[in-house]
Amino acid sequence: MQMAVDSLFLRLGKTATYKNQNIRIILTEPDEIVGIGFVNTHSSSHRARIRIADAPELKIGDKIYTDNQTYSVYSEPVKDIHNLVWSCDLVCV
Repeated sequence: MQMAVDSLFLRLGKTATYKNQNIRIILTEPDEIVGIGFVNTHSSSHRARIRIADAPELKIGDKIYTDNQTYSVYSEPVKDIHNLVWSCDLVCV
C-alpha cells in the first residue's frame, strides 16, 4: 500500500515546504464558490492530502508553502484507514 501512495504523490503531488522540509501535497478541491441566497461568495480553502510520513504531527495552524502560495491548516487533519495520508482543509494566507 505504501508504494501505491508514494507513486500517487509522485505523479499528482505538488512540491511544498513544511517545517523546512520538502514534501508533496495533493490539492483535491480548488477554491469554491458558494451561493447564499442571491449572493455568491468565494472560499479560498482547498481540500488537501498530505503523506503522514512527510508531516507526522500535522495540526491546525501549521503553515505549508508552495512556489506561489502560503497555506495554513484550517481543519483538524484526519488520517485515512491505512494511517498513510492526512486529509485536511488548507486556507490561503
